[in-house]
Amino acid sequence: MHDALVGLLDKVDTAVAESAGALRRTEVESVASLARDTRVRLSYPESIVVVALAGGTGSGKSSLVNAIAGEEIALTGGIRPMTSEPLALVPADGAGALSGYLDELGITDRVEHHGPSWLCVLDLPDNDSVEVEHRHRVDSLLPRVDMVVWVTDPEKYRDAVIHHRYISPMSDYQEQFLFVLNQIDRLDPEDVLVVANDLGRALREDGIREPNVMATAASPVAGPPYGVDLLIGALEAAVERRLAVNRKALADLATASSRLVRSSSSAHAVDFEKQWAEQLASAVDLAISGRAAGGAHDLAEYVANLATEMGGETQHRLQDLAIETHGAFLRCVAAQGSPTRTRRSWMRRKRRDDGSGDEPNRDDLVATVDVEIGGPIREILVQRGRAHAAITDLALALGDLERKFG
Repeated sequence: MHDALVGLLDKVDTAVAESAGALRRTEVESVASLARDTRVRLSYPESIVVVALAGGTGSGKSSLVNAIAGEEIALTGGIRPMTSEPLALVPADGAGALSGYLDELGITDRVEHHGPSWLCVLDLPDNDSVEVEHRHRVDSLLPRVDMVVWVTDPEKYRDAVIHHRYISPMSDYQEQFLFVLNQIDRLDPEDVLVVANDLGRALREDGIREPNVMATAASPVAGPPYGVDLLIGALEAAVERRLAVNRKALADLATASSRLVRSSSSAHAVDFEKQWAEQLASAVDLAISGRAAGGAHDLAEYVANLATEMGGETQHRLQDLAIETHGAFLRCVAAQGSPTRTRRSWMRRKRRDDGSGDEPNRDDLVATVDVEIGGPIREILVQRGRAHAAITDLALALGDLERKFG
């Protein structure tokens, strides 16, 4: 699936490029952002799992990093907040493969470890930090990793900030979540299970169906760390779950492309040439009969209705044209010469005498209006059509991948 997703992103880029200026900017930017994040997550080997440690101040994330590495790597202490920049713990034999990925994330603090060759750990700034920049940094990194280990402690395991701002809104990603109740050495042994069960209840309230809660003491007052080996084992199982991560990326792209397909579809655009020909003929007939203002009004109203039907950025561009249509039509009529009643009577007599079938300048007026007003409309609709074609192509490719890997 990895290679198929990488190839698919080129189609996403094409759809985004064609949609710019045709669909709603927010919709297009949302898909572009999703594609960027997906590309970043696919930029390192499938054999490596990138795990983010997230949690509040004092939960022991840095101590957990040290315990996983088996050596003192991350600073620990009581200064708030201690973790001011993300730290990447990278496998020594995979540091090169992860370099571009970490560059893209803007993580410059990196330390090599000689533990599991499949594991890269990101120690993130504290979620509840008083530094706004730290919170923004965490927000931007979380969707771009394989797994998130939410680290809490016996005192702050029900912290509303982490539950309501992060875990609950991101519950769609729960297949990528593990939860650690750290510092359990501060509890009596009989209380560990009670607190862990209560944390599980809080997580289910957040929408986590089957929360995986693990109890650890990364830096106990006495003795070696415990519970960390079980955590590493659970993370190793995530190597197999990278396929689930890729499926989630595929599902996100499919949902986004479906929204774009709906936004780019329009029956009015498909029937434009027929409708335009009828509206143009009617407006010119009114002008020929001396009611050019009525023809201008009807034509402008048609363009305005078309704008409303199309929606998105196309709507705004067509609305501008609708405002200009009234004056443009009258200028076209004036340029062709507005026939007087006397001239029309003379031409009717002439038509009876020589058998000619059309009023003077009708074909020229139709052609002129079609170029001056219809031409710009067509350019906008052609762009919209290209966007729809690219989006449809993307949606079909996504559908094929979903059937293959779903």
